[in-house]
Amino acid sequence: MRKPKGRLTDVFNLPDDEAGKPRTVLMLDQLTHVPEAGDVLQVADRNLSIAQVDGRRIRNCLTGWKLAGRGSVAVLINEPTDTLRPLAQRPNRLLVTWTPKDELPWYFQTDDLPTITRLNKDWNAHPNDVALKLEQNGETLLAHMRPNPYVYREYEDVPMITVYFKGCERYRVTPVNDHGWYDGQCRFSGLAPSWGEFYEISGNTRDDMEPTPWIMLEGSGTRHFHFYLRDEALEVKALDWSLETKS
Repeated sequence: MRKPKGRLTDVFNLPDDEAGKPRTVLMLDQLTHVPEAGDVLQVADRNLSIAQVDGRRIRNCLTGWKLAGRGSVAVLINEPTDTLRPLAQRPNRLLVTWTPKDELPWYFQTDDLPTITRLNKDWNAHPNDVALKLEQNGETLLAHMRPNPYVYREYEDVPMITVYFKGCERYRVTPVNDHGWYDGQCRFSGLAPSWGEFYEISGNTRDDMEPTPWIMLEGSGTRHFHFYLRDEALEVKALDWSLETKS
């Protein structure tokens, strides 16, 4: 089983707590998982029990993608700072791992991981008012929604976009919204680069881990498309997809 990992970016001191225990803060980024209090951090040859985690900046760190800034998550260690500060002064930021107190998500326990490819390079659904409407037309599924005019200015005068899924074999709308994604309620929460995007997921898509029933259509497509929308997530099995705009 793989352990979660990250990089140590900084070490600094806090005053001792009310019981006289020393307090040291370790700043971590490029995380593959979010540590919790009670996990045991392995830093160089030290095993450090995590007393507290400040998760205010964890939203983009689940997959280990690089984050801006000196640190992304702060973990509190009840150890003297002087013995830990040299660890952050190495030329290359130190790789750290940790042993979680609870069971890790499924993707840490297998090598059979799916490949996730973002498809919406220059467009997206509206972040606040998707107004998703689904339409079945034989073996084609049409997903109507409002576009995002804030990031993609060319859509300012476009009231509606439609994603066509040709050769659709099945689809379902799951209740996973942004809060659910960040809380790990989606099976891809720790694998997809970010919430709110349109992906194709290739390989073992672990469909049995989501209880929402499928709606069957007449197609025979097997490509897995996954769209994270404001209040839900759209999963589609189809041959192909295309985008159409209405001016």
